[in-house]
Amino acid sequence: MPPAFFKNSERFSLDSVDGQKRPYYFGGIQMNVESPKPIQVPNVSLTCIELSRFRRLDQVRVPIDKKTTVLVGANNSGKTSILIAIRNFLSTTGQAFGAFDVSLEQWPALRALGEEWEKLTEDPASAAGDVTKWEGQLSAILACMPTLDLWFDVQSGSYNLVAPFITSLNWSGGAVGVRLRLEPASSVEALQKLAWRYREARQPVKALPKEAHAWPVDLIDYWLRYPADLGSVLVYKLDPALGPFGSPPASVPQALPPQAAPVDRNKLAKLLRVDFVAAQRGLGTEEAETRSSAGTHRVGLFSNQLLKYARQHLNVATTGQGHQPQLVEAIATAQLDLDARIKAALAPSIEDVKKLGYPTLHDPQEIHFRTRIQTGDLLDHSTAVQYRLDGQQEDVYLPEYSIGLGYQNLQSLSYQLVSFRDSRLKPVEGSPPAVHIVLVEEPEAHLHVQVQRIFPRRAAELISPEAPEHVHLSSQLIISTHASHLAHAENFDRLRYVRRIVAAAGEMPRSDVVDLATAFGSDKVTRTFAERYFRVQHTDLLFADAAIFVEGAAERMLVPLFIERDFPELDKRYVSFLDLGGRHAHRLRPLVKKLGIPTVVITDVDPVVVTKDANGKTVRKAAAIGDPRLLECGNDTLNDWHPKHRKLHLLAEPTEADNVWSSGSGGRVRFAWQVPVAKDGPWPSSFEDSLILTNIDWFKGIEQKKNQPPADGEAPPPSLVGPLRQTVEKVVAQADLALLAKDLHTMLRKNFAKAEFAATMFERISLGDKLVCPAYISDALTWLDNELAPTKKGTD
Repeated sequence: MPPAFFKNSERFSLDSVDGQKRPYYFGGIQMNVESPKPIQVPNVSLTCIELSRFRRLDQVRVPIDKKTTVLVGANNSGKTSILIAIRNFLSTTGQAFGAFDVSLEQWPALRALGEEWEKLTEDPASAAGDVTKWEGQLSAILACMPTLDLWFDVQSGSYNLVAPFITSLNWSGGAVGVRLRLEPASSVEALQKLAWRYREARQPVKALPKEAHAWPVDLIDYWLRYPADLGSVLVYKLDPALGPFGSPPASVPQALPPQAAPVDRNKLAKLLRVDFVAAQRGLGTEEAETRSSAGTHRVGLFSNQLLKYARQHLNVATTGQGHQPQLVEAIATAQLDLDARIKAALAPSIEDVKKLGYPTLHDPQEIHFRTRIQTGDLLDHSTAVQYRLDGQQEDVYLPEYSIGLGYQNLQSLSYQLVSFRDSRLKPVEGSPPAVHIVLVEEPEAHLHVQVQRIFPRRAAELISPEAPEHVHLSSQLIISTHASHLAHAENFDRLRYVRRIVAAAGEMPRSDVVDLATAFGSDKVTRTFAERYFRVQHTDLLFADAAIFVEGAAERMLVPLFIERDFPELDKRYVSFLDLGGRHAHRLRPLVKKLGIPTVVITDVDPVVVTKDANGKTVRKAAAIGDPRLLECGNDTLNDWHPKHRKLHLLAEPTEADNVWSSGSGGRVRFAWQVPVAKDGPWPSSFEDSLILTNIDWFKGIEQKKNQPPADGEAPPPSLVGPLRQTVEKVVAQADLALLAKDLHTMLRKNFAKAEFAATMFERISLGDKLVCPAYISDALTWLDNELAPTKKGTD
């Protein structure tokens, strides 16, 4: 362990900017910043996975980055399911699957198969039967089972690593595919035994109504009690020409030929190692409630990681990965001294034993005591790891759980990653596997924002070997997260959006995966704009159930308040707000299309009058709305995205088709812009004048009540100062609404403090004043409320 491990453990420094080498600390582990080295390409790397029929992931393809892949998406979208699927398929510790891991889409077919087995009258293994029928049932049950396809990019010099999975005699590098499939039965004979076991379990309750829920209700229910009957995972090789890197690329996972023979699973273990860090890491001070069943240490504490590491790598061994010569010598000396002291301490009691006649002439005459010390056992107690406050108080130590949860989590995570790396590099036998995948589930728990931002990069460094002899090894990190700060630490190249797909009538809910690296196609300028906007604004769009784009600060402040007051169900949803005006909102159209979540775009109609200047150049100048037939819409989002009506009068009475844009893949966007307050009434052109014209009576009432005491339970009237005073004066002075609209247009474009006006409106609404939300916004919010209603989405 480096001596700096417990020193300066709260420092997080950025990379050197002056070219000098200097240490930085991550999770208390000292790391060095070195000058850039030539990039070395690993011989083998995982480039893509295809997951089928696992939970709500009926068929998804996830591109894997050579360093770090970050899975993002709303709650219950399937991010964790992807990690669990990889872990379960590649687990070497036994049965990892349960009945609920089989996709809901496959349940009807499996239940139908169980109903066929219920009809059996004798054991098919001993009775003559139609083999063709059983072969068909074997194909049917295997077609329902979860599969995981791994696609590797392999350099030509790594033939020995992937030879068992190569399908061509002319292989010279490139894609290599491996399929793992859960198989309850791999032969007709095994299927017949499973069928008879199910029939025997079902027979006693077959006549009972299913409403009684007598076990087993069906084949799924049978597997819930006997998950071992789901079988085991078998490994097969795939044809690269029929995979995602073929020409042309396959759009769906390839079908295995009936005669496909499984490959020895140990061959895959030499190629790939997977480690998993779960989100529930057992941190905290609840000493009694968070003990592990195996010992005194809580599962997630750093001391537990240290204990595990010591038992794996530091226990005394004369050869191999645990051999530490200085440690062997120190422990041998300690054992000798301890033996002597134990003998001296117990000698009086041994002499008492001799009084009973033992030992006799023919018994062993001397009793010796020999200790056997293991390094791991020395650390297996509740105070193995302590922290000193500072160098001035050498005798003051604090227990591990007394430090902050964030630091506990960081220490635990860091040491786990280091342990994974060392275990990979020092296998019990053979060479280190060529590819190491580390799965980290929601690392942001208890981590401060500053640490979240650097976690992906630092974690990737911790799992990557640094020695020159390991440059050919690939280390890849896959993270699932709900934290925008962590997600936006990476560019879109490394983000994979797990998208919930709305279930149609009679269908089961499912998800797919969107590679955000392709969201903007070849438009690098727009992608750079989006990445920087997300990073600077810390937007949570990638984790939301819905999105609302607003034009400015006033809408950003007041629209959430209108939702809280007027739309209680919508207020319970996870809605992301983006303050992105009409000039830029359309630039995110490709991303909105990819995400597919219900979206509302609240923007201004921006009326302009088109004229020519002295040079004959077209000039568009903002204008109040008098005769809309003489004006155009100047809003880029409405002109370039939807509804694309440049003539202003066409926006006065929008139809459903004008308001709603559909992506073609299920995503829908509702556009909202100012319309006349009433038929043939004034037409506002911004949020502020729309709010004023919608609440004329309220503004007039302020003038009337300014010198009156408030009624019982009523808030005192606001002070008539600043922009509120300007507004009230305009409203009171002009009775003609059409002329008032022009006056407001002029006022709002002069020295009018919009932010102060919005803050005043926020205060009055919060105090209970009945300010009405403008109709163009409330209609859009009603649409969004309906889009997110459970009856529309189906059962999730």
